[in-house]
Amino acid sequence: MYERLRKLRISKNISLQDMAETLGLKTAGGYLRIETGENKLKAEHLPLIAKKFEMTLEELMAFLFPDKIDEYSTFDEKTQTTA
Repeated sequence: MYERLRKLRISKNISLQDMAETLGLKTAGGYLRIETGENKLKAEHLPLIAKKFEMTLEELMAFLFPDKIDEYSTFDEKTQTTA
């Protein structure tokens, strides 16, 4: 998952520092530690990352966790439940 995140960032031509700022981190190294798996990716960061990459949250999740997303499941934003 972390390698996929790194490759996506590079393909979008976004710097480590830019990602750090997007997530409210103080340094590029702070974000780099997320990409290397040294620090865990927080769920609260996912919407910010999706927006930065110009993706929906669903697209980002499917990209990062292709084996974990059931292609038939949906997310109801109003009730915040899966159907």
